[in-house]
Amino acid sequence: MKLQNKIFGIDTREAYERLLREEDSDKNKKPEFQLINARANINQQDYIRVPNTDTLISRAEQHKGLDWNNAHYNLADNGLFMPTPALFLPYFVNVRDATQGKITLYTADNKPVPRDEAEDLWKYLSSGHRGGCWTWLDAQFQKLPASSDWGVELDHRVDNTGNEKKLIGNSGFLEDCLREDCYVDLEFNLQGLPVRRSSTQSYKQGENIHYYHPRDEKVVGFVADSVWVDLYCVRNPGNSYSALGVFACAVGAPEK
Repeated sequence: MKLQNKIFGIDTREAYERLLREEDSDKNKKPEFQLINARANINQQDYIRVPNTDTLISRAEQHKGLDWNNAHYNLADNGLFMPTPALFLPYFVNVRDATQGKITLYTADNKPVPRDEAEDLWKYLSSGHRGGCWTWLDAQFQKLPASSDWGVELDHRVDNTGNEKKLIGNSGFLEDCLREDCYVDLEFNLQGLPVRRSSTQSYKQGENIHYYHPRDEKVVGFVADSVWVDLYCVRNPGNSYSALGVFACAVGAPEK
């Protein structure tokens, strides 16, 4: 007769295995997020959690028709901020990966983004789907005087302490990046700028993008249309277009 360890009629081996399965399930659960900035009053279904960050990003552009500076001001008035290339370009790749089933995206309220919605978002970010997307990104370049080095200012926030608003950013040296206008592979330095020329000098959706390398005193824009995806590091911050907006971002954190 085969003996089993039982307590009050319960198979202890089965109970132990069930406990292990529940622990594994708990480990795989995505933590709930809460907004850190209370002024960022957002519809959480309209925002996606950028993988491996504490940042939420809107599914579509907001604050259209504004120049780069005023886009920053309007975002700040709503407790939001503009994504840097270092945030946006990896997110662009994340969305592609979600359409291929490699990862799952989650909304701000912890709901998985269905595959068909991820595919629609990817088409929006990488083609002329739904008119294509046009967004500002948060980086401004400077040719440093009496030097061959270049600087970049990132992570701009609005200073309201004086008589008028002004943007304050974090300045540093521009990291090594590709310095020619061409199609580039989807590999980026820590500042979100391309580092390798594509072997194919025509647009291949999901494999490369077109790139205008940094110019002095210019800022960054990202455009997806029916012809290509373009990372412009040549935008005049004072320009504005009715279609040009910004993918608004908010800071979140796992609930404890």
